[in-house]
Amino acid sequence: MKRLGAILVAISMIAGIVINAPANAAKQTLTVWATGGDSDAAVLAAAANAFELTNPNVTVKVEAISWGDGFAKVLAAAAAKKGPDIFTGGLSWGISAGNKGALADLRKLGVASYVQPQVPAKIFQALVGYKSTKVYAVPFDLTLMMMFYDKNTMSKAGITSAPKTVAEFNAAAEKLKAAGVKSPVYNEWGNADWLGFFSWLYSMGGSLYDSTCQVSINNAKGVAALTQYKKLYSDYGAPKPGVADWSMNDNIKKGNYGIGFSGNFQASGYYTYYKDYKDWTVAPVPAEPGSKSVAFIGGRGISIMGYTSPAKQKIAADFIKSLYNFNVVKAMNQVGAAQNAIFLSPVIKYADTIAIYPKDVLATIKSQLGSAQGPPNCNGWEDAQNDVTTALREYLFGSATAQAALDQAAAAMKAKA
Repeated sequence: MKRLGAILVAISMIAGIVINAPANAAKQTLTVWATGGDSDAAVLAAAANAFELTNPNVTVKVEAISWGDGFAKVLAAAAAKKGPDIFTGGLSWGISAGNKGALADLRKLGVASYVQPQVPAKIFQALVGYKSTKVYAVPFDLTLMMMFYDKNTMSKAGITSAPKTVAEFNAAAEKLKAAGVKSPVYNEWGNADWLGFFSWLYSMGGSLYDSTCQVSINNAKGVAALTQYKKLYSDYGAPKPGVADWSMNDNIKKGNYGIGFSGNFQASGYYTYYKDYKDWTVAPVPAEPGSKSVAFIGGRGISIMGYTSPAKQKIAADFIKSLYNFNVVKAMNQVGAAQNAIFLSPVIKYADTIAIYPKDVLATIKSQLGSAQGPPNCNGWEDAQNDVTTALREYLFGSATAQAALDQAAAAMKAKA
């Protein structure tokens, strides 16, 4: 705790974020809900600490809320007009809650124009509704799907380099299987759900929706991608949801798992619990020839509640802008490291501030961001996600055909639009 406190004080002194408020301005308190856990709240509190010290009339209270019921809490707060002034949440929360009239337009507050030039276009666009003139959220942090593996395990199975194509991936999985690896493939993030399927779908030329937000998940490329995705479970030993051993890091280290799919957050476990383990590395998600490797980008957006007073909305806007300051990003990274968490700013040029990432991990992150894809910005997607996962599992573990499962998913997506 002493280390954490020292970090907060030291970096707040150099943050240099000042709002245009007179010294005798009325004191204001901003309440911020940080979706995740205590470590996520601590990361955001680093920015709050810096903002308070350079803006003494403002107090920023950061509270953690869970992913499980976070969106429901935001909607309940909006209905009651009582709760946070700012919240972080899933990238598509802003579109869904904003379309319900719950959020402030960040374009009018000058936040959108400030943030947009600093972040990758596809990431920003994922938070803006299709054909919408309003912006209800901007990216706060990123999570990028990657392929993890142990170099020794791969070498023992006769695999000399990370598979780049789907065919090479299948060949590598077969070799790992023949070498006696318990689970040649493991899905840690998005296990047998829409998120886990996402990178395979897009890397094989498919999509959830087309460029005009017409549902496209159930076309021929979608069927091919889902057929491939099933192989991870039927042929390559990926544990099903509910029976999986979630200690992916330990099992990759021990050689029980061959190739694991997870987000960049998974790397924190190696630095925290396996500091002397040097044989793990990462690579991009495999793709079909002619298609780019498309990693799913998750993470959190940040929004301002519509019921927050105009005066506080202006202060909230300045606080959000402060999150894109180099010193503040560095502060959040330092606090994240102290909390065994990794904060990846959407300002990609700041990635090198994550000192605990080795060069090969940073290189993979940067290479994937050029083609990475965020969740759809189409109306109804946030409400359709669970229905899509249910449909996919009818094929993965049930008796439905791939086409029937995807038709079921498409019908749910259209119904929620």
